[in-house]
Amino acid sequence: MKVHLLRSLQPICFNMDKWNVNNSPLLLITGLSGSGKTTFAQKFAKHHHAICVSFDVLKFYPESSKQSKKIFTLFLKNYPQIKKYVSIRWKKTDQVNSNDILFNYYCNLFFDFLIDYSLQCKKKIVLEGIQLFVRLNPSKSAQLPVIIIRSSSIHSFCNKIKRDYYPRKFLPSRGVEFLKHIIMDIHIYYIKHLKLLNTYIEFLSTLHKNKLEGD
Repeated sequence: MKVHLLRSLQPICFNMDKWNVNNSPLLLITGLSGSGKTTFAQKFAKHHHAICVSFDVLKFYPESSKQSKKIFTLFLKNYPQIKKYVSIRWKKTDQVNSNDILFNYYCNLFFDFLIDYSLQCKKKIVLEGIQLFVRLNPSKSAQLPVIIIRSSSIHSFCNKIKRDYYPRKFLPSRGVEFLKHIIMDIHIYYIKHLKLLNTYIEFLSTLHKNKLEGD
């Protein structure tokens, strides 16, 4: 069931029987950065006449889709104080203090907001992002429908390089600085995040197994 280094597998699903407006109008899609989860989520949402929202709107607002921006604008009405953090993509405000813990906090608030919004408005929402297993406690999504994209680390990494570096005009000089960026990505996304994602899958699998045994 795990995500592998070299071998890509079919997406794995949990709690899909709950995917409907009345019971659970929020469906989650996650996977490694560059795994193709955004494209998958957009197609899935269109097929099911749902709203597609990316967790990345919290950090990359200008690049986000219209649907994500519209939902996030509603969220900002409740928390206008975070506009300044969104504008700097939650980077350090000085040489000492990081906004990482604060970003975690608002990721959780945004998730709770989407659940309430989808239930109150009776709108189906497809939420995608790595934040589901990186920033949230697994228990928050345990009972919701979840689809995990299991593209291999190598496949995901190659996609991320193409997406985040080659289209840019400022390619970090292709020297030491560029190499530092690549090494950091490998460490964060394809070592640290791979472990977190597989732990998340194991957690959901255990819950699913226990539920079946209980039934």
